[in-house]
Amino acid sequence: MTLALQLIIIALGIFLLIVIMNAAVHKKISESHALLWIVPCFLIIIGGIFPQVTYILSDMFHTEYPPAVVFALAIIISYLILFQCFKSLSVLAIKNKELASQAALLTERVRVLEQTVQKLQESCGQEEDGVGP
Repeated sequence: MTLALQLIIIALGIFLLIVIMNAAVHKKISESHALLWIVPCFLIIIGGIFPQVTYILSDMFHTEYPPAVVFALAIIISYLILFQCFKSLSVLAIKNKELASQAALLTERVRVLEQTVQKLQESCGQEEDGVGP
């Protein structure tokens, strides 16, 4: 790997890290999602600084093509991030249904209370009409 390519990989890893940290600070992504993205950023930076790690992992997993290890790790990390996103989406969908049910129940309760107030006002108005000089 050439020095220029290493510097580009390191710079892209640092840039991605800054973008993720900025999004987390401005509450555009949750802290748990930010942590999921920070780990790959560090792996990208480490891979740029120490490209020999790819060859060591390739030997450890007995692969003939060292970049295959990088792609395998990227796919695994992507699946973990995707799983976390779907999990969050499912929880939010359940909460949304629950919130809609509560809103419907409260709307019905307000309607019943408004009817009760209206009946009480009508009955008070009739009593005032009947009592007087």
